[in-house]
Amino acid sequence: MIIKQVSVSIEDRVGSSWQVFQSLADNRINILSYSIEDTPPQGTLRLIVDDATKADEVLRNVGFRTQLTNVYSMNVPNHIGSMSRVLKYLTEKEVSIDFMYVFQYMGISQTVLHSRNMKQLEQVLTRYEQEQLNLTSK
Repeated sequence: MIIKQVSVSIEDRVGSSWQVFQSLADNRINILSYSIEDTPPQGTLRLIVDDATKADEVLRNVGFRTQLTNVYSMNVPNHIGSMSRVLKYLTEKEVSIDFMYVFQYMGISQTVLHSRNMKQLEQVLTRYEQEQLNLTSK
């Protein structure tokens, strides 16, 4: 399913990440997942939160440059080869991935993926998830 991710441009200096996390905590926004890409002198902090629109507003108000981005989130079983099968399927359908990361939520692995062609990614992964559901229900 498509969800919103908040991307935050942060300076490569002591306390930058803390400011983001504290600002969200002060506004009672729950962080479900995050990933930091270090590209000095700036970095990109990618966040999945319980209220992306509010998080984006809060962080902009304290001076951060942010961007809301659509990403695809899907359950991937925590079994050997599960992610390999997803990526093979995407390769066979010629869907490229810009970035991805995974987080555990309530005992389930959630994979977050982004592609330049989000519509194609959503269509292909929705079909993949439906096929997998049909396989497990037989």
